[in-house]
Amino acid sequence: MKTHTKRIAAGIVAVLLILAMLLAADAIYGDPVSRAWANSRAIAYAEKLYPGQTFTVEREDSGSFWTYGTWVQSEQSQDTRFDVTTKFWLFTSDEGGMDGLSRHEQMVERRWNTAYRMGEEAAAAVEEVLQKELPQYQFAGNYGAEQRSCYIQLGYTENSSVMPQEYAELLPLDAPFDKSLLQKIPTKLSVTGVWPTTPTQADVDTVLAQVKQVMETNGYRFAWYNVTLTDATAPDYQTGLESLAESGDIAAADIPAASPETAG
Repeated sequence: MKTHTKRIAAGIVAVLLILAMLLAADAIYGDPVSRAWANSRAIAYAEKLYPGQTFTVEREDSGSFWTYGTWVQSEQSQDTRFDVTTKFWLFTSDEGGMDGLSRHEQMVERRWNTAYRMGEEAAAAVEEVLQKELPQYQFAGNYGAEQRSCYIQLGYTENSSVMPQEYAELLPLDAPFDKSLLQKIPTKLSVTGVWPTTPTQADVDTVLAQVKQVMETNGYRFAWYNVTLTDATAPDYQTGLESLAESGDIAAADIPAASPETAG
């Protein structure tokens, strides 16, 4: 009888150990059932915030310690996307935005998504202009997922972060980028070019002046510019870092006009 009782107790302990191991694994790696549950809760949460819109899962984050992050995307609005978190299967929210805001308030209502998308659209258009007008500088694809040759920050001011919410009224959801916005919202253009030899500060100044001239000729009036030139002859990455030349952030008003000899 005692042996039978010991076997039952040992079986219970074994089951408890297995459950503990499963819970530990779930805490670290998550599980597909909890993930699917969190995704469905995130979609329901978003559709309650934005009635009449249909949401899908754009991507999944986390999944450890019973916390599942889900990025949701509206099918009706490209700029209506944000992340939602479900904790312990029942607690779903989109807390965690800047300055005490929720994520949908920051990303959608304060126009962070819109500003980023418009910046990408502007960068695509500016890239075409640079390739056509200044092909000699081989502007390199270093920026963003698209590896563009330029990067554009809408709402840029010196020594501050980009704050699209300050210009939210000028950034309607899902509206296409219009270059006239550059006259209303201070914006920075950053480009990286490949120089045939070790670049000097004079080379940077020359390219800076030409880029500004070409941009303004084509209707793009940026408030700030930043040019980096890399050394095409650098034998390795570290040497390249040491030999590149940069302008830093320069206000458009402080850039001299391109000389007739160097104008593109």
